Amino acid sequence: VYAELGDALICGRLQPGQPLTIRDLAAAFDTSVMPVREALRRLIAEKALEGQAQRSVRVPPMTPERLTDLRRTRLLVEGHAAELAAAHVTPALLAQLAAADAAYIAAAEAGDADQELLCNQRFHFILYDACGSPSLLAIIRSLWLQSGPYIRTAVERHSDRHMPSQRGTRGSFHTKIVSALRKGDVAAVRRALEADLSWAFDLLDSKG
Repeated sequence: VYAELGDALICGRLQPGQPLTIRDLAAAFDTSVMPVREALRRLIAEKALEGQAQRSVRVPPMTPERLTDLRRTRLLVEGHAAELAAAHVTPALLAQLAAADAAYIAAAEAGDADQELLCNQRFHFILYDACGSPSLLAIIRSLWLQSGPYIRTAVERHSDRHMPSQRGTRGSFHTKIVSALRKGDVAAVRRALEADLSWAFDLLDSKG
């Protein structure tokens, strides 16, 4: 239950402000309330969900303050993880990243938001896993749980704009990360990573 709800948050299948009840989730997962309650407890502890009255929870609503906090923290933590990963580049890692990037671009061009977000997650966690820090990975996963519903909102707004030039720019962020890793340019890796993380927050800031 925890894993399924986590994937739903990261991919934005749960929307900002959406209420959830233990009873409804237990029915959806065809299980008792105990595993649902435990999964929700863990997600509340990770700040991905908020407890509400009458045994319900909700996805935290999207506010300027929350977006600013998540953006600042993600740039700090994920930027550091990318720098650490740059010290552990191998041909196999570059090949994995290139394949994930290709899948991401194909999904984006097809307008498949679910697959686009999954491929984006795969690319980033292949990179972060190379940093060699389980502690950083745990923090990053928590940040992705918190950010997913908002990033999905940005992806859908972006898709509605039908602006291929901007979509192409988005796809190039991953390519720039791989290129910088191949060159051993740690500063360029972080710059490209920060640009990739920032585009969704920029779009949400511009639209409110």
